[in-house]
Amino acid sequence: MSMKDFNWKMILLVVLSLGALVYLGFKVKSDQVSDRFMSPDTAAPSFTFKDQTGRSFSSAELKGKVWVADFIFTRCAGQCPMLEQWLRVLQSDWKGNEGFQLVSFSVDPDYDTVPILRQYAKDLQADDAQWHFLTGPKGQIYPVIQKGFHLTAEKDPQGTPGFEFIHTTRLILVDENGMIRGMYDGQEAAEVEKLKKDIRHLMKTKNK
Repeated sequence: MSMKDFNWKMILLVVLSLGALVYLGFKVKSDQVSDRFMSPDTAAPSFTFKDQTGRSFSSAELKGKVWVADFIFTRCAGQCPMLEQWLRVLQSDWKGNEGFQLVSFSVDPDYDTVPILRQYAKDLQADDAQWHFLTGPKGQIYPVIQKGFHLTAEKDPQGTPGFEFIHTTRLILVDENGMIRGMYDGQEAAEVEKLKKDIRHLMKTKNK
């Protein structure tokens, strides 16, 4: 072997080695969780409400599944449309995967009846098997949001049309054991990217 051939082989070996290291580094980084990922210290609340199909839907049906919750009302003229568009993206990302679910709680359940939510879900092209819009007595939904998730949901006495309720814009990530694993600001695209990263992590590890 000539010195020239030896040098080319050494260069090729170095290039391939560097490429492998870069790939490994990228893979490790992509498997890491975001700075919003939480240890499993707090359980999501139990609940049973009606979804947009009119059937009873409970937290028991989410056992063994990773899910994301948000809190909206159909007449909202504020941040709700943005939140629901993010959930549409998540639905697209995990289309047909029964191990991933979306749950939208109405903070205006007196108005957001089953027929209203059915049309709302239809307008969002929601998959009834994967995305559940929940309604029920306010006296039951509000404690789930306020005491169960420890988040804001209340009527604004000075609210104008489309802004009748004060509610959280956080997106809540829950793991397959029903533990809250992250809270993300649904008004920030960068936060949603962190949510997507943490979903991938949970979906990859939930069956291990």
